[in-house]
Amino acid sequence: MAPGHDIYALKDDTIPAQRQILVDTGIAIGLARGRYGRRAARSPMASNPGIGVGGGVIDADYTGEGKVILQKRGTPVTN
Repeated sequence: MAPGHDIYALKDDTIPAQRQILVDTGIAIGLARGRYGRRAARSPMASNPGIGVGGGVIDADYTGEGKVILQKRGTPVTN
């Protein structure tokens, strides 16, 4: 069983080259004291050098929406 969950954007958007955007997810979570959440890329996104995931740590006392920073760094790998 995988420890993570897939998160999806509420709407489609475009990331301009060499820029980043803040993506709404519509998700809020509650974490136990002494714990934290983490946003991270999973395959196949992690193997794509063109898109990165930022804003990784969610503190236990954070109560807002869990938004995600997506960064367009370069050209994706093609086979």
